[in-house]
Amino acid sequence: MTDPEWFRRALDAPVDTGTVRVEGVDIAYRAWGRVGDRMVALVHGAAANAHWWDHIGPALAQGHRVVALSLSGHGDSGRRSSYSYALWAREVAALLEGCDQPIVVAHSMGGRVAYHLAAQRPGLGGIAFIDTGFAGMPNAASRAVFADLAARPSRSYRTREEAVAAFRPFGSTAPIADHLQRHIGGHSVRRVPEGWSWKFDPAVFHALTLPHAVSGPVLAPAALLRAGHGSVVIKEVLEATRLVLPSDSVFETIPGSGHHVMLDAPLELVAWLRDLIRAW
Repeated sequence: MTDPEWFRRALDAPVDTGTVRVEGVDIAYRAWGRVGDRMVALVHGAAANAHWWDHIGPALAQGHRVVALSLSGHGDSGRRSSYSYALWAREVAALLEGCDQPIVVAHSMGGRVAYHLAAQRPGLGGIAFIDTGFAGMPNAASRAVFADLAARPSRSYRTREEAVAAFRPFGSTAPIADHLQRHIGGHSVRRVPEGWSWKFDPAVFHALTLPHAVSGPVLAPAALLRAGHGSVVIKEVLEATRLVLPSDSVFETIPGSGHHVMLDAPLELVAWLRDLIRAW
């Protein structure tokens, strides 16, 4: 099956890879664009990794240094004995060290990381929150689900092909485009003694059960992009979000997208982010 031309161009774009040591753990990153240009950091959601942005990052790299990281416990980054939003925020901050007015793009769980980052690191040039309920508290049912996931060992598969075919974005059972299934699924599995399993540490879900207090406003330009269906930004969360974002924040919806916007509507997401970054 032929991949879309825009997708092939994105994967062919020059990319730098490396790690940065943060509190004893190596944090893996992928970067596009020229070193020294204004930085745009891409922060993934739960159980995802830096490769989720491989088809997005290159399209934002004209005039910017775009860096996608895998938070600890995800992707090719190291694992820890425990995780928290504040700790993940320090990992992002380490990549932004020395950068002037960096912009942060944060999806889902990454939105809570970005909220903590804004409190830890003044001077952000803007935060694009992508379908994230960072201003709401998970209800008891959600916390129970996350606790169960944290305690459950990762499923293993006999072959890599079986694992990649079984890949689904966290929280979704819907299939995604074949080219994204192969690429992102292929970068979401690892060798284990039993065969093949997922790269994320199930213990990361414990962080999602912890209280997440929104204790103050976001002191940076901000925007919130909602999915057109299946959004986690329900009415109550949207109202809470409006209370903590600046009064001139941008609120938009992509009608045809589900929660995983970079998979469902990548070209629309790129267009929205380009306009936003240009304005900031």
